[in-house]
Amino acid sequence: MEQEKNGTIWVGTNEGPLLFNNPSKAFDSDFACSRVKIPRNDGTTSADYLLVEEQINAIAIDGANRKWLGTKSSGIYLMSENGQETIRHFTTMNSPLLSNEILSIAINPVTGEVFIGTGSGLVSYQSDAAEATNVFQNVHAYPNPVRENYSGIITITGLVADTKVKITDLTGNVICETTSNGSIATWDGKNTFGQRVSTGVYLAICVTPDGLQSAITKILVIN
Repeated sequence: MEQEKNGTIWVGTNEGPLLFNNPSKAFDSDFACSRVKIPRNDGTTSADYLLVEEQINAIAIDGANRKWLGTKSSGIYLMSENGQETIRHFTTMNSPLLSNEILSIAINPVTGEVFIGTGSGLVSYQSDAAEATNVFQNVHAYPNPVRENYSGIITITGLVADTKVKITDLTGNVICETTSNGSIATWDGKNTFGQRVSTGVYLAICVTPDGLQSAITKILVIN
């Protein structure tokens, strides 16, 4: 079991996760747990419980308050903050997972790296979320410069949670807009048309949700 940022405790069972929304009242006679309902979106009000047919062996919560749920035989699910959206589903078929039997999950709060213990060994995954503080800290981007043979994501780190990030060229044209997951925001190095940007210097303009803090970091792209 794990406690999320608003205090709710997530407990893994052999029939999906259970939620205890107010653990301080756990010993009250009318205390009850709940489940996440996933709407079917079929024109009815019907819904299904989250992973009701899965045994949950491990739970971890990342810097964006998202839930990582490790199952007995179906790999690992990355769920949105409220658990209603599946962001990623990693299995041996679509990822480097060594086994679909997940035994444990641990997350480095600073880097966001996720360590996954499976029935066949340990593997790690660089997530796009990490724990954030209340102020910007050493805001920078990496890799920087972005070399012509690099095709991965570009990471802007040191941010406040839910920081608004705009990537622009030096003339002020907006290339990309995104929001940080905890202290991390990412850019794929492409413009709004899905094309890799030209060689040049780009600015990552970062502003906190309340608008009280801002920072700018430069990114050099080489093609």
